Amino acid sequence: MSDTRRRVKVYTLNEDRQWDDRGTGHVSSTFVERLRGISLLVRAESDGSLLLESKISPNTAYQKQQVSFTFLENRRVLYLI
Repeated sequence: MSDTRRRVKVYTLNEDRQWDDRGTGHVSSTFVERLRGISLLVRAESDGSLLLESKISPNTAYQKQQVSFTFLENRRVLYLI
């Protein structure tokens, strides 16, 4: 059976408009009760810690740029490669 997980890098845009590397992990989507909706989850490939948990919202502008996604969450720009 092949591995269907998608490997991603997570970056956030800091106050100085520089990209901060949050880590590399695997992205999935699942219903998160606490957030009351389907969410993107990224777990670090090194130790399984949660790098990103973001509720998918129809009001969020997700932009696909070649092989990456960029979106704004809680005043943070997130960039997934």
